[in-house]
Amino acid sequence: MSGGQVFATRWDLLFAQVLIGVDRTTGVFSGSEPAPGRQLVCVWTSEARAGEALHLESWDLKKISVRSLLTVLPAGIGIHVDPAVPSGMTASADYVAQLKRYLVPFPDGADVRRAPWDGLDASAREALADAADGHVSELYAFGFTVDDSPTLGCLAYVAAGGPAPADAVRTTLAASIDLDSLGVPTVIVVPLEEVPEALRATLGDADRVRREKRPRFWRR
Repeated sequence: MSGGQVFATRWDLLFAQVLIGVDRTTGVFSGSEPAPGRQLVCVWTSEARAGEALHLESWDLKKISVRSLLTVLPAGIGIHVDPAVPSGMTASADYVAQLKRYLVPFPDGADVRRAPWDGLDASAREALADAADGHVSELYAFGFTVDDSPTLGCLAYVAAGGPAPADAVRTTLAASIDLDSLGVPTVIVVPLEEVPEALRATLGDADRVRREKRPRFWRR
């Protein structure tokens, strides 16, 4: 990775939201070829910077997460962030290939460890428990790191009544709480069985999200 400090680490880049130009006629992404055979897709961190670089009458600006961009970016293409801006940066095709390894929650061979998830307070846990009720039979919430990443959030579930797609469970949970506001760059939602065995073994009752039992008052 070369250039300025618009994204200081690979994790800042990986979890960023950027703007990309999409040609209104062809649907092709904005890009450049600074050297023969060296192709870069161009993205921007603000509309002002994109407007200075593109003829917006020919391009639509679309917001996209870098993670989503990586899933559709062909091999051999890098990313140029804020071209011609001193704080901009270039991620080479090789660097982008390394980033793609982290598109899965628990990459093979990565150093995955438990970590405190400070943003998950009692009110957030209660909202998650309410949202999960009837959809999952068990829900665990915990923080973890992957190699040198910041703390990431994980919601691991056992579906009620059989298998359920993680996207459906995430949609259900996100309907009652903003998962992106829980103090971590991302929150992954996965079936409990997909959590690595060594990490799963560290989970206990304190990590389980459930409704708090409220005291019942009886009146004679």
